Amino acid sequence: MSDDFKHVESRDCPMSSCAAPAGSPCRTGKGKVAIQYHTARFRLVPHLAKALSVPTPAVRKPGSAWTELPRPVSAGAEPVGHVRIGYARASTARQFLDAQLDSLAAAGVTRIFSEKISTRATKRPELETVVHSPGRSAPPAPP
Repeated sequence: MSDDFKHVESRDCPMSSCAAPAGSPCRTGKGKVAIQYHTARFRLVPHLAKALSVPTPAVRKPGSAWTELPRPVSAGAEPVGHVRIGYARASTARQFLDAQLDSLAAAGVTRIFSEKISTRATKRPELETVVHSPGRSAPPAPP
């Protein structure tokens, strides 16, 4: 039995519809254990990044009611409260943010702000949110 699932489950699932915590399998929208891990999650594991799918092993009981499993103890974990913030932008609605979002996630960014807005726009709401997010000092007030 491959232990790829352990590598996948060492990270939280980034899918908002799942949000399975580290140590637990992905879940479906109906609250069942997913048959396979969400692509956005297993692509965070370098040796699985190009895999087409990673099945949930039988020991995780795919199709059964989902429950959170105990989180694994991780050696060398980042300090509590450490947050990496990232920003992704595309100029037009026809452009995709996927490559930027994947790169940010692979870099360990924990909060990602993104928007599709023209380069010519003078105000970028999500960028302003990033710049003024909690934990960052506010820019000096204009004279």
